[in-house]
Amino acid sequence: MEFNATFLITIISFITFTILMNVILYRPLERIVDERKELIEKNYSDGESAKLKAKSILEKKANELAQAKTDAKHSIDVKLKKDYDESSEKLREEKVKSVQYLSEQKDLLKQESDMTEANLSENIRQYAQMIKDKLFGGQSNGF
Repeated sequence: MEFNATFLITIISFITFTILMNVILYRPLERIVDERKELIEKNYSDGESAKLKAKSILEKKANELAQAKTDAKHSIDVKLKKDYDESSEKLREEKVKSVQYLSEQKDLLKQESDMTEANLSENIRQYAQMIKDKLFGGQSNGF
């Protein structure tokens, strides 16, 4: 291998070309690649934080929904119990009223029965007296 001026010029040209390419092409290209890499990493981290935030919001909404369901169920249960208690109380009151009414009607019937029995007894005596008077012709022995 022979070292002459052409070889030296070729080496100097190559080194100059490499330096110029480094300044003109490689460094800007490397800077663009780095910026793009940073942008991708930033977008990825933003996406991850948005994903975590969305997950947190979904969990919060699910908890709120579950709490609302529990509250609604409790509210319905309380209302149903209150309504049941009220209807039970009204039913008890009506039962007491009906027992009282039946008792009053029973007493009234007993009184009417006693009055009817007394009237019938008096009527029977009167009819017996009338029959006796007709049989004995108006004479009364003092029986």
